[in-house]
Amino acid sequence: MWFNRKDCSFSFLRCLMLAGAALWLLGFPIVSQASTDSVEALIREGDAAFDKKEYPVAEKLYTQALELDPDNPRVMHSLAQVKTIFKKYDEALQLVNKVLAMPISGGRTVVVYRKGSSEGEEAELVDEIVLPPQRTNSNMRNYVDIKGNDPIPHYRLFFKEKNRMELVPQSVVTLKYKGVLRAVYQQVALLKTQVQKAMIAKAGSSGEGEMVTIKGGCFQMGSKQGTPAEQPVHEVCVDSFQMDKYEVTQARFQAVMDRNPSDHIGANLPVESITWNEASQYCEKQGKRLPTEAEWEYAARGGTQTHFYWGDTVKGNEANFCDKACELNIRVAAIDDGFRTTAPVGQFKPNSYGLHDMAGNVAEWTADWMDENYYRSSPKDNPKGPRPLDNKVVRGGAWNTTAGFLRSSNRAAFLPDFRNPGVGFRCVKPMK
Repeated sequence: MWFNRKDCSFSFLRCLMLAGAALWLLGFPIVSQASTDSVEALIREGDAAFDKKEYPVAEKLYTQALELDPDNPRVMHSLAQVKTIFKKYDEALQLVNKVLAMPISGGRTVVVYRKGSSEGEEAELVDEIVLPPQRTNSNMRNYVDIKGNDPIPHYRLFFKEKNRMELVPQSVVTLKYKGVLRAVYQQVALLKTQVQKAMIAKAGSSGEGEMVTIKGGCFQMGSKQGTPAEQPVHEVCVDSFQMDKYEVTQARFQAVMDRNPSDHIGANLPVESITWNEASQYCEKQGKRLPTEAEWEYAARGGTQTHFYWGDTVKGNEANFCDKACELNIRVAAIDDGFRTTAPVGQFKPNSYGLHDMAGNVAEWTADWMDENYYRSSPKDNPKGPRPLDNKVVRGGAWNTTAGFLRSSNRAAFLPDFRNPGVGFRCVKPMK
């Protein structure tokens, strides 16, 4: 049956490595017509070919099965796997998107199609394999009375309209779940992520990204209305530097680091779920570094002293945070910023220095360690933060935080190896 494949798991990296070895199979003999007389037969033959790494044969069989049963998620998943091996990413993405658009099956409710009939009967699948008596230790009659010690190909089904249980030979029926099994849905979602990352890698990204020159100067760091960690307000002066105009995207990060840990995949989405060390390594490879906390706030404020770099209130069109479309319980239901999770970089207006997303989208790692009392002893000129402690400072709020985290003075911190789908970064480069 289409949901009974021995092993629905799929190792994307393993299969990519095997793709080259499979090319010789392009001349593999055509399978016999006897193996293509039904969707079930095609699936079984396709699975066998896939397991033997005969990918061209598997692609042909799954394609034929899909032509006979266009809405079969099991076939679409298997065919998408093969398409991915052959780097036909656009075709694979179309298949997985079609599966993910289907409802998830909430249980073991199936539609039973008997051979020779196009009319289905709704039933509850109780058992998928019925065993002979000598294979059971239970008092429950979960077997068919025949000799031998092999599994018996019967289903135990409870037919809802008939209101009775029946043992049905697997050879005379076809079962289909109403919707997509949750396990299959999760596998397809994982495959989609892998396909998207492969597409980003294939497209690549060149250059270090556009930077904005920030002229040095002095400002009032912190906030009297903020948390104790933001106080006291104190004067800080920083030298001129250059800062990335946008948060580092997945395309750029993946091109440099050859990996992409992000939860929400997209070439022009900010890279997220990265550790402080990964962010720092990326900047170093680009001849840059992470900004100090003072540099970050100076750049974010853009010469302002208001709560946010656009003013003292949030209307919803200034930055990406947890709004009505956000699925978290902290969402602000009265505001719609247009994005459920991360947004492509640069979708919101820049601050007065020309920097985008300095509030919201993803919070950003800085170079400094977190000391909530550091402001009391911070030097005035180019402060580098306290001695090494436990956590690194992140700034700027994110799609998964409330609007209050978007304040230019707000401080938060995580362990350097912590991953959060709301944390990314940008780099700076000192002026020569």
